[in-house]
Amino acid sequence: MTARASNIQTPALATAAGPELFALIDGTEVLKSPKVIVVLVLVQVFFATLPIAVKVSLRDLTSPALALIRVAGAAALFWIIHRMTVRERVRSWRDYGLLAAYSLFGVILNQLLYITALTLTTATAAQTLVTAGPAMTLLIAILAGHETGTRAKWLGIALAGSGALVLVGVGLREGSALGNLLALLNVASYSVYLVISRGLLRRYHALTVITWVFVFGVAGMLPWGIRPALAQVGGMSATTWAMMIYIIVFPTVVAYYLNIWALTRAESSLVSTFVYLQPMMTAGLAVPFLGERVSWRMVPAVLLIFAGVAVAIRAGRSRRAGEPPSPEDQEVVEP
Repeated sequence: MTARASNIQTPALATAAGPELFALIDGTEVLKSPKVIVVLVLVQVFFATLPIAVKVSLRDLTSPALALIRVAGAAALFWIIHRMTVRERVRSWRDYGLLAAYSLFGVILNQLLYITALTLTTATAAQTLVTAGPAMTLLIAILAGHETGTRAKWLGIALAGSGALVLVGVGLREGSALGNLLALLNVASYSVYLVISRGLLRRYHALTVITWVFVFGVAGMLPWGIRPALAQVGGMSATTWAMMIYIIVFPTVVAYYLNIWALTRAESSLVSTFVYLQPMMTAGLAVPFLGERVSWRMVPAVLLIFAGVAVAIRAGRSRRAGEPPSPEDQEVVEP
């Protein structure tokens, strides 16, 4: 989902240790550009409001219909922006095939699992599990031979994994275990996408890759979403229409562009740190707008996940200068 813009290879939103936020900001050039901080906070607001908007939309739509509408709308906007800016062509049929395969993990499974999870669990729990993404990506990269496992990395993976399992266990008591598990599988699916897509992301502009991944995602989701979408779209309320437009434009397309803009002006380790605002923002909105109650049983899970990702990120930063970016350093576009 890299210290400089020239090293940005993947559309992702990585995470770093929450407690390190002000330490990372202090002494960097970011302090000279308050716009970067404002943009990074705005990106987190968009991502944090995504599960709230999805929850509201699910009152009129089933998860396959909502997922298809979101992906189709985002694909259309990405296509238009790509044609107006990058205009890069895919250079071989083999690459088209790879993009189609990547869309299975990066869009189709990712969207269906995440949105279905939100029908079964709270917005806060789902968004908390999303923060385990970098540790999950690191685990898959190590298993695939793309990363070298170290004691620190394995410790980070173990801590974050334990937190995720604790959160699933909390769901057993509160009747949301299946939803939490689907949210975790969504993280795993997107992590697989980040690992396997790194080759193309080194050869093509990130916007080219994300555009085609979404286009193929639409084709792949049609069998599941077209019938419910056609049947349900006519019954959508004005509120649901507004939420769907918001979901497509802001937590998807606009947040992606703002994130990339920030990454051209700040270290990815700083950009990644801001993701820890998301669960708190989501919880703050879920209580008044959705009537959710944040369980104190989630606190140990949250702490374990945050600690695990912090250890994994710190281990990744210790790699030799000039090595390619680790998955945990990459910038994720969305849940």
